Amino acid sequence: MTNDIKPQKRKFLKILFAIEKIAQILRVSRKSNKRGRPRKFGLFQIIACLVYKVKNSITSFRELEYKINEDREFRRAIGIEKSPDHSYFAKYAAMIEEKYLADIKEILVSAINPDTSIRVVDSTPLRSSKNDRHAATGVCAVLGFYNGYKLHLLVTGKDEIIPLAWEFSCANEHDSQKIELLYRAWIYGAKILIADAGYDSEKWFKAAQELEIKFVAGVNKRNMKNKDNVRSELRAENMKYLETEEGKKVYRKRTMIERLFSKLKGEYKLENMRLRGFRTYKRHVEWILITYLFEEFIRKLEKRKFTLAYVWNQFC
Repeated sequence: MTNDIKPQKRKFLKILFAIEKIAQILRVSRKSNKRGRPRKFGLFQIIACLVYKVKNSITSFRELEYKINEDREFRRAIGIEKSPDHSYFAKYAAMIEEKYLADIKEILVSAINPDTSIRVVDSTPLRSSKNDRHAATGVCAVLGFYNGYKLHLLVTGKDEIIPLAWEFSCANEHDSQKIELLYRAWIYGAKILIADAGYDSEKWFKAAQELEIKFVAGVNKRNMKNKDNVRSELRAENMKYLETEEGKKVYRKRTMIERLFSKLKGEYKLENMRLRGFRTYKRHVEWILITYLFEEFIRKLEKRKFTLAYVWNQFC
């Protein structure tokens, strides 16, 4: 029977196995004292549906409800006869995102156990619908002015690229404002943090010095009047370090996060201009990152080599 299942289906069954393991951990760690009628659908089933939404590029809960009712194999795999209502999805998804999402991410990162000595931080623009009243106008080197949001991401920068922390914001928020990602890097035990020129500010260098993190940032030429007369000693030291062979080698690792953004946009449809609303777009982005972590967790279990190649370019 299993030989008749397509490779794509077999891969998704592995994801369901991983989701069930995480759901069991969450249930054990958070025992509920509530009495009364049990919920019609369990934590595992709703998380599985939300990951199914990502893997099938579904944009709304109404579409998700319709697709699940059409997919008898998936319903049977997660043990339901009929899909939850779209309003039930909206209510339960909000609860999971508030109470469990951070725990799911931490459990997956801990299980993957990547090398966390080197970190990379960067942001990527996410264009939204023109009629999105929550979006803002931002500027990007590639796109120029655009309407939408930003994903600020902290990832590992050695051997494998694993998302560790992220912030979702409107497009008009500058990268240097997300200094909380520097503190998250410290929590994960980072020794080196690499960033592009958008993070070249004295605030970041001072905070990194206090946390005993080697902060390497690209030179923001707009943030100085004269390259040879920089007021901040920390920024001047960083500029000298980037001119050394070691500094050039370390800074080249920053391109790894660009490749991850490319994969997330190309394979997972991270940028979706059909979406409207801050909350809707944020949910879309967060579940893509969680799905990516689930797949990396499976790769780790199967002891496969890390790759950023798209799934259709990978050797199966």
